[in-house]
Formats: sequence, C-alpha cells, structure tokens
Amino acid sequence: MRKRISLVILYLAVGLVTSQTLPDDCLSCLRQRKDGVNRCSWKYGSYFCGKYIITPPFWHACGQKGMSFSECASDDQCSEECMKAYFSRYGERCAEQLNKPLTELTCADYIRLHDGGPDGCSKSSTIEAAEWIYFCMADINVFLLNSHNP
Repeated sequence: MRKRISLVILYLAVGLVTSQTLPDDCLSCLRQRKDGVNRCSWKYGSYFCGKYIITPPFWHACGQKGMSFSECASDDQCSEECMKAYFSRYGERCAEQLNKPLTELTCADYIRLHDGGPDGCSKSSTIEAAEWIYFCMADINVFLLNSHNP
C-alpha cells in the first residue's frame, strides 16, 4: 500500500504540465525557490523584480506584458502571464533539448527553462533547481493528499 501511495505522490509531484496550464502548486514552488519576495534588487549579477525573479531580458522575451517591466514583475497576475508566455515561447526548445515531446514537460523542466534561459534545459547548472522542485511538489501533494484523508 505504501509503495502505491509513493508512486501516486511521485506521479503527482512530477505531473505533466503545459505552459498554459501551469498548476498553482508549480508556480508556488517556483515562488518559494525564488524567495517569493515582491521587490526589485540586484542579485546574482542581474537586476530582477518580483516573486518570480523576472529580469528585464526575461520580460522582453515574454512579450513585455503589462505597463512596464517593474510593474509587471511586481504584479502577481501580470508576472504569472509573463511566466506562461515565456514558457510557451521556449517550451518546444526545452523539449528538444531534453529529447521528449512538449506535452511531457514537467514543472521541473520549466524551472530549468526559467533559471537557465532559452537553453536552460540543456544546462547542467539548472539540474539542482529541478531537483528542488521535485521535493517541493512532493511536499505540496503529500499535504493535499493528507488534507483529503483525515
């Protein structure tokens, strides 16, 4: 029984997502990974804003959503739209780098794309972030399973 529950949790944790249907738990883990602080500052040698650590080049690549870079990055709805647009733009490239269909990309793949840019899915420097997301997604899904089974 425990083995079956573990398999269900693993499936839920790495569940297949598309850029347009990125689940809230994936976005939540992404925010946690990025510290989730809604401010602008310099870090890692780049200027970024918002809960998703959006940089000006990222904002340009997502189609310059909203009124301005800092306003969009600091607004939850706009920054989530920007993330989804970026993932939609580069998702196929990520899938090719990972040698799998676009429909099989996971939340972990999308964080590699976020952290490493358009070629992030082929960079070994993004693997640690992907591993972190697996644990975060598993924790969220365990919580959700336990909340439905008192």
